[in-house]
Amino acid sequence: MLSYLGAYNSTFTQYEGDHPFVECATFADDWKYHGEAWQSDYHFKTLPWVEEGSPSDYKLDSSSRNLTVGLYDIVAWLSGKQGDAYLTSYMYTYLMAKFNNNENVAKSYALRLLVHYMGDIVQPFHSEDRYNSEFLTGDKGANLFPLPYHYGVDELHALWDYVLYTQRTNIARPFTQESWDAFQPQVLDVMTTYKSAVADSAVYESVDFDAMSEESYQIAITLYDGVTEN
Repeated sequence: MLSYLGAYNSTFTQYEGDHPFVECATFADDWKYHGEAWQSDYHFKTLPWVEEGSPSDYKLDSSSRNLTVGLYDIVAWLSGKQGDAYLTSYMYTYLMAKFNNNENVAKSYALRLLVHYMGDIVQPFHSEDRYNSEFLTGDKGANLFPLPYHYGVDELHALWDYVLYTQRTNIARPFTQESWDAFQPQVLDVMTTYKSAVADSAVYESVDFDAMSEESYQIAITLYDGVTEN
């Protein structure tokens, strides 16, 4: 499925080589500011954390196109196992129009978004927006929480994108064999250390994206503890 997009327009797959399923993980970000901003809203499910006052005190951010909506629509479309409601979704109608009703190419694009959005939903700040007297319109998932510049990070959201600085080095793509081999020990370490978390197949077979987003939200609201702006 991944091959169709490159055959249609190789510009979209210029960062992919021998490991496209991994190399495409940043596709949604790679192109977000290069003509593909239409899918930006799908990167977040901004569940409001009203830290002070009540929800009526703020203009809470909301969108009918968000992270969980995007995931549900893509999975329904690609799996073909969840009815045909996705046919009226923005995701489906936009991509089908974009690629002149060539469904294989549209699916190829959507699969890349799916890979990326699954990464977003387990980054806690992609499911949270903090409201208080300082952030009357929300802190945009800690994107507006400033930190001193260090290792490419200058706000709290980015600190967690970089996994507390441990993943601060961006690997050039397409991967060379050397660069691919270099980070495999990290992958093996994560898989070995946390294999108990996915011992039950129900964990990784779940498509309850709302539950995943809620879990990320509950984690996110604890990540301000002990952190001071700037």
